[in-house]
Amino acid sequence: MEFGLRGSHRIVYTYVIREFLLSLLVAFIFFFFIFFINQLLLLAQKILLKNVRLSSVLKLVIFAIPQILLYTLPFSSLSASSMVIGEFTSHNEILALRACGIPLRHLYLPIMVCALILSGITFCVADIMLPVSSQSYRTIYSELLQDLPTMELDSYSVNKVGNKILVTGQVDGDTVYDLVMLDTAGQSGGTVISAARAKVVLIDIDNLMYRLDLENPVLIKTDSKSMEEFTFSSSSELSYVLDFSSQKQRMTDVTPSQMTSAQLRKQIALREQDMREDLQVLENRKRSLTNSISQNLRDMINERAGIDRLVEVIRLDDELSSLDERMMVNFYLQYYRAELHKKMALSAACFFLVFITFPLSLFRIKHGRLFGFGLSLLVACAYWFMLFFAQTQILDVSFNPGILIWAPDLIIFTIALALMGLMRRA
Repeated sequence: MEFGLRGSHRIVYTYVIREFLLSLLVAFIFFFFIFFINQLLLLAQKILLKNVRLSSVLKLVIFAIPQILLYTLPFSSLSASSMVIGEFTSHNEILALRACGIPLRHLYLPIMVCALILSGITFCVADIMLPVSSQSYRTIYSELLQDLPTMELDSYSVNKVGNKILVTGQVDGDTVYDLVMLDTAGQSGGTVISAARAKVVLIDIDNLMYRLDLENPVLIKTDSKSMEEFTFSSSSELSYVLDFSSQKQRMTDVTPSQMTSAQLRKQIALREQDMREDLQVLENRKRSLTNSISQNLRDMINERAGIDRLVEVIRLDDELSSLDERMMVNFYLQYYRAELHKKMALSAACFFLVFITFPLSLFRIKHGRLFGFGLSLLVACAYWFMLFFAQTQILDVSFNPGILIWAPDLIIFTIALALMGLMRRA
């Protein structure tokens, strides 16, 4: 009997894994298509409408895939588990398992193992594939920027290049129509230039320096000291230098989301050292203020000082109070910490999210696979919202932002355990 029961366990494991993988494939295609279309729309806005070579566009799409997989795999794991359990429940297969004396843990176990494997795959994508692909993506994009300088200038939009703000009409290749440019680099005031047509000409490919040849431009120069004074001038032609080097620097810089976990930990250690130094400076300043207040109070008692010394004591006390209330937040330290925990939290989501689907096995439902997929979409949206909200709050807290990043995983996992406990007692 025991041997037969163990054999039935293997049959259950094989059956569940097969159904899970089939559902995983369906869910993966769905979510990959959603995120892939979003990436294509972004590329269409920046590149496809700029007459860029198709081969370069395909390379950019391929190198963007790891970023897509980072979100596709957790949501696919959730949907696959929800669809499988929903299907089993609607067809009374779970009831049949329990009637045969097979505990439900033998249904959950293969799903948990598959989800754990997907967590490992997701972490490899985030920590190995994503940094490598991001570097290749930046390299190709930088080359395209050299070949096509107006790629960063969108039609009918406001574009910022360094200290220059450009309001453009139609952008056709290297020609810009209905251009209005505001140059805020000057200390004495700003310069507004408008032209019906301008052509972008490459003058230094290494530093991405370009020249704007404007036809019949009109110039208005303002004075920062007097809003009522300005200089008006016009000409038949005007050449203006545009510096795109900042765009090249932005494309070659590695952002925290594109680093490996080892690189992030190294940067975190450096920022923590900076944080300790800042805290030491703050403590020294507070100690100095405390000593100054004490000295002034002693002087007031011994010398019977007047109102000026009292005013100084009040000022020093106000400054000390403001330092006590100051929340020390290092932007880069919080950013690096959040990205490191995000790699791990998104990977672990493949495992933790499937637990919310287990309560489905404890009550009967109709249209199981469809119901399970719909439920997974709701949970995925809730998880996405909580993760997005957590990322917006990392600079508003002084504690480790990893607590916020892990919160969506832990919240959904806790809800799943609570629901299973309640339904088992019901």
